Parts: sequence; C-alpha cells; structure tokens
Amino acid sequence: MMPRALQVDRPMLGATVLTAAIGVVMVASASFHLARYEFALRQLVAMVLGMVGMLAAMFAPLDRILKPKPALVLLGLSWLGLGLAYLQAPNAGTHRWLQLPVASVQPSAIAKVTLPLALAALLARRPASRGERKRIERTALALVGVTTLLVLLEPDLGSAVLLLAGSVAVLLLADVPLRPLAGLAAAGAVVFVIAIALKPYRIERLRTFFGDTSYQVQQSLIAIGSGGLLGRGPGGSLQKLFYLPQPHNDFIFAVIGEEFGIVGAVVTLALLGVIVARALNAARNANSHAAGLLAGGLAVTLAVQSLLNVSVCLKLLPAKGLPLPLLSAGGSDVVLTLVAIGLLLNVAKEGS
Repeated sequence: MMPRALQVDRPMLGATVLTAAIGVVMVASASFHLARYEFALRQLVAMVLGMVGMLAAMFAPLDRILKPKPALVLLGLSWLGLGLAYLQAPNAGTHRWLQLPVASVQPSAIAKVTLPLALAALLARRPASRGERKRIERTALALVGVTTLLVLLEPDLGSAVLLLAGSVAVLLLADVPLRPLAGLAAAGAVVFVIAIALKPYRIERLRTFFGDTSYQVQQSLIAIGSGGLLGRGPGGSLQKLFYLPQPHNDFIFAVIGEEFGIVGAVVTLALLGVIVARALNAARNANSHAAGLLAGGLAVTLAVQSLLNVSVCLKLLPAKGLPLPLLSAGGSDVVLTLVAIGLLLNVAKEGS
C-alpha cells in the first residue's frame, strides 16, 4: 500500500495536467495568426511555473497555512498588490495588472486563492463564547467586503463575482447565519447595480444580451455552430482569423468547439467537471474543518468561473471577460489556478 504522504488524487491530477496541456495547444492554434508562437510560449511558461506552484502547494504543511495569522498575511499581501496596481498607470483603462520589473501580475487572481484561505482559517476557529463567534463572523464579512471592493475599483466585475461566489460557499459551509449572509447579498446587489450603472459599456452588454446579439458573442456562436460534431480539425478554425475577438483568451471555448466540434467541447467540459467533482470530494473527506472550508470555496470558484466563461460563449449570460480555467491565455490565472488545485490535492491527500 502506498504511504499516506504520497497518496495523490490521481483523477484530479491527471485531469489538471491534461487540461493545462490542451490549453497550451489551443492557445497556439488560436493565436498563431496574431503572433505566431508568442502567446503559446507564454502559456507554456505559465503552465510550468504553475506546476511548480501546484507541487509546492500540494506538499506544503496544510495545518500551518490554515492558521489565521499566515492566512491573513497572505490576504493582506494580495490587498497590497491590488492597491499598488491602482496607483500605477492604467492599462487599457483599468488597473487590473501590477507591473513588476520582470513581469506583470494580476492581483485579483491571487485574491481568488487567498480570500477563501483566510476565511477558512478564520471561520474554522472554535470560539469561547457566542459573542466571539459573532465577532469572527463580522470580521469574515468585512474581509469579503474589502477584497471585493478593491477588485471592483480596478474595475473588474467578473473577478468580483468569483470572489463573492467562493466566499459565500465558505460562509455557508461554516454555518454562518442567514441574516448576515442576507445583508451581504443585499449590499452586494446594490454595489453591483451601481458598478454596472457607472460604466456605459456594461449597460450596453446587458442591452445586447436581451436584444441584438453582440458582435463577439455572435462570432462565438458561429464558430461553435460551424464545428458540428467533430469540428474542422486542429488549426482549422476560420472565425479566429480576425472575426472572433480574443480567440486565445475569453473565447478559447469557441475555438475548441469549431476545431473539435461538440465532442471536443464536451470532453473539455468533462475534464473541468472531473477537477471540480474531485475538489468537492476532497472538501467532503477533509481531515479538518478548515481544510474542508478551503476546498469547498476553491471548488466553487473553479466551477463558477468555468460556467461563466462557457455561458458567455453560448449567449447564456451577458458578455464578461473571464478566462476559462487552465485553457485561456493568461499567466496569472493559469499559475494561480494550478496553485489552487495544488491546495485541493493537498486537502485530498490529507483526507480520508
């Protein structure tokens, strides 16, 4: 029998490596006409760095990471990154990227890991009294509010939605009463309505969703529809040739559908589904309350991000720039998604 320290969730690990490899191949296909292999090489570097981070997270001492002090320090560092990005010159009218001497980093991608980690460490504590429990819950809600607000100020509505989704999952699993959760939901709804109203392009996205189809989504539907059952074949996409915006990023799923058909699209969703399902299984079998909360929050974040991206490509939701985990081009998201999966593998390894 394999020693406990080396027991690995092989389905989750295998699905992760295969999905990330497919991501490199599809980014190469979708971006070759734009910059030959430049985006593919970046994706490969991000995948390698992410795999290193995944292994580090997988074998890190989980009991130490899930203590409030180190978890809150990590969240504080992501807040610092969000703040510094806002102080730098805008990139494409936003402050989503923190420009470093060697690379640019997306702090919101870091927050998608550190916020569930901090909430899990905090809410898993056993309070000495009912009053202390309420203070812990109020602190947790404050962490969610501050992090979400910092991301909204970038502005990045999609990442804010993901932060709330993962946070609500942790709060529900921690048995936080419905009244404070309802307050969080109400406050979030008001803030999101204001955020949409302040940006004309967001109003336009809603209008085109309920009325005429936007150009991006129309080209996405054409790409997926023209793929048929088996697709046009590797590299055979026509819509990526200056018709489909961001084919290597937000609409990589449409390129997969066109080149590999319904079969390829279903296989892609199945691989992501395996990762999410095994993550939920890790949450259920976690050997500590904090580990279960962390795994639940990360699993929901991965699931919601995947569903939002695919739903936009199929015109099931208004257009929003969110990458498809492990598949879309984007170094920060790929690296941090692999780190998150490393933490999930760690939880699974330590669980029953």
